[in-house]
Amino acid sequence: MATRRQARQKSLLQILALVIAVVIVVVAAVLVQNWWNDRPGPDPREVALTGSVGGESVKVSPYLVCEPGEECPEGEVPNLPVGEDDTLVLELPESVADHDWQLLMIYDDPAANDQQLHGPNDTDRVEIPGSVDPVGESTERPRLQVVEVSSVMIGDNDAGEETPFATVWSLSTLEQ
Repeated sequence: MATRRQARQKSLLQILALVIAVVIVVVAAVLVQNWWNDRPGPDPREVALTGSVGGESVKVSPYLVCEPGEECPEGEVPNLPVGEDDTLVLELPESVADHDWQLLMIYDDPAANDQQLHGPNDTDRVEIPGSVDPVGESTERPRLQVVEVSSVMIGDNDAGEETPFATVWSLSTLEQ
């Protein structure tokens, strides 16, 4: 049978082992959190949105990517026809949806054009009608022509330094 002194030593050892385990878990959690927060995001030039109508979808790569104040070379604008009664669904990756971004919808009647501003983690999916109700005295429903998403993303410049990039994704919705 263990003496009182041995029982006390055993209890102290158990408490010490528990304290050491807690310290190890806390240190590991802090290290993982620091790594998670400091990991580099994707290159803005490689981030793609997905546009879909019915069963057809298309990847939308950035149309413009440049540092503020720099001249932006224009990229390709993909086309995904959206009918008058269709709905375009845009899905944004987390690297865009987790900070401020804006959506510009351009219709064939400039009075129907619309812009939406979204905050961080507001949404990662938007539905855009192929046509909207007539504006003013017109009786024709304005048809969607172009959709643009814009955001400021962080990437590496030519010198390897982190810098903001103005990034714009553009999608044509016209029948060709």
